[in-house]
Amino acid sequence: MPDNSKFNFKYDRTLKDILKSVPKKFVEILTGKKAIEFLDTNFPKVEELKADLLVKLEGGDIFHLELQTANDSSIPLRMLKYYTYLYSSYNKEPIQTVLYIGSNSLNMPDSIKNKHLSFDYEVKDIKDINCIDLLNSNDLNDNILSILCKTDDAKALILEITSRISKLNKNNIEDYKLKLKNLLHLRPDIIKIVKELEDNKMPITINLEDDPFYLEGKADGEAKGKAEGKAEGKAEGKAEGMSAAKKTYVINSYKNLNLSPEQIASIVNDTVANVAAILKEEGLY
Repeated sequence: MPDNSKFNFKYDRTLKDILKSVPKKFVEILTGKKAIEFLDTNFPKVEELKADLLVKLEGGDIFHLELQTANDSSIPLRMLKYYTYLYSSYNKEPIQTVLYIGSNSLNMPDSIKNKHLSFDYEVKDIKDINCIDLLNSNDLNDNILSILCKTDDAKALILEITSRISKLNKNNIEDYKLKLKNLLHLRPDIIKIVKELEDNKMPITINLEDDPFYLEGKADGEAKGKAEGKAEGKAEGKAEGMSAAKKTYVINSYKNLNLSPEQIASIVNDTVANVAAILKEEGLY
């Protein structure tokens, strides 16, 4: 599976959509205090800065949260930039946390220790949070975030979350299904469990096989056919061996997200030649 860092734009959309609703239990778990007001996450355009979450806590503290799907050694400088703006804007030190949501081990610095500067913030791994704490919330955004946390029973967790989603109206069901599906790609082991449950037990259908990011291992014969299709695509300049869902994703990513053919090829786990061929067929490249 491609490196999680290559999917940041997709996870950002889903997670920031959830954070816009300010999942209160989630904030309380991270800070020990309740969020009482949602603050503007956009900063002046002297330099483009946009926080993932910024809230005022009970007692007046300012809490700033940044999400990371991959370990980033440059995170201290970015957190310092946020710190200086927040301190000057609110005239008080912000409480800052970097929350790692990737599936690999956490390995990020939590401070800068230089001769003339000492600066630190908290780094947490979402996998250290007990999923039950978020599952006990009445907020479905909290419930969906629990899929990224620590669990001893992933099957029960999936069944409970999907059961709650199934009780919503049709439009909201589709919205929360998409949020859940997007976050599942950060937990490949749970995707396998979802596939097992969908056959007979799950209250809603996630349809992971229709998602262009779900690249399940194929039978030997199918894998060989796909490789031959890619080779033919290279030779003839045609997009062979690619599903309709993938093709749609390639086109939309180029048109709407301004991604390069190289970036798109990395994301969909295909060749640059194949991606370019699709774009040429649509008159886009």
